[in-house]
Amino acid sequence: MNNTANKNQISAFKSLTLRHFLVFIKNIPTVIFTLMVPLAIFAIYILFLRPFETNQLRTALEQYIPEVSNNADILRQFYAIADSWMIAGVLAISCITVSLNTNYILVKDKENGLNKDMISSPIDSRTIVLSYFTFNFIVTFVINFVVFCLTLIYLLFCNVYMISVFDFFACIGLILFSSISASLITHFICNFINSDAVLSPIVAIFSAAVGFLIGAYLPGNMMPRAIQCLTGFFPGTYSAGLFRNYLMATPIEKLLHDPAIYPHLDQIDSVVSGFNISISEDLYVEIGLEFFDKRVDTFTMSLVIIGSIIVFLVLNLIISRKNNIIAQFSEKKKSKKPGSISDQIK
Repeated sequence: MNNTANKNQISAFKSLTLRHFLVFIKNIPTVIFTLMVPLAIFAIYILFLRPFETNQLRTALEQYIPEVSNNADILRQFYAIADSWMIAGVLAISCITVSLNTNYILVKDKENGLNKDMISSPIDSRTIVLSYFTFNFIVTFVINFVVFCLTLIYLLFCNVYMISVFDFFACIGLILFSSISASLITHFICNFINSDAVLSPIVAIFSAAVGFLIGAYLPGNMMPRAIQCLTGFFPGTYSAGLFRNYLMATPIEKLLHDPAIYPHLDQIDSVVSGFNISISEDLYVEIGLEFFDKRVDTFTMSLVIIGSIIVFLVLNLIISRKNNIIAQFSEKKKSKKPGSISDQIK
């Protein structure tokens, strides 16, 4: 009996997940918008933020290491660091915005009452939640993988591609975990949103603000103190920090071993101080974060991401259980409700 019930739940899960994909794919404008949001952020960086950051680096070089400030190869390596820093931010932002926007199917189903039909059916509420989450996660991961590949093409085009094979696969793994975390968080948030009219402005506002909330647009020391502290409460901040370690470590290590830079290692910290880069005596590189003036290392960042997955997984299960109880109560109430007048006479 249990095996039959489990098979039915698995079949329902597959059907629901496929249904979500079909609804998503048929809505071409939403598919395009979902992909364009992270690409638009990256385009804004290329057009506006990149010139600002590269000028900052060049000014710092002229101030601290004037001997190499006109060296084209050294400048290229510094620009690779700036580009890698921003690409890390774009990927962290994209995981959140894509996941949030993809939840429009969940909200639309709630608005149309389809979720009530699902919950009141023999399908377990956890199966329904899992179908929405799986759909959201896959779309988020695939789109972010595409964005990641496009940013790497940009680095190749600019001749600043300096990512190792290990860093490449580490970034893919991080996209996987960041997508899981973002999908769980946004799914939990969207459980409290019941109409597309409410979700749309939230997506628009959050897409514009999230880059500042996770410290993706500007280095920490360039933002107000209050914003610096606020960023530490968002899991996306730690995703961005991990992305930076994988994308920036190799370019920085190559720079440190460059014969033109090697005699000026004492001044490098001053040049790249805005990027929270820590360089040990044996030239080991780590890009950290600061949380209320306490340095956060990569191990702690990883723990925060894993912790956010566990916490929001539990919260989503609690919500699904609550919805299931409400649905069962509603069904019982309907069954006890008197029918027509003739039924009442009988």
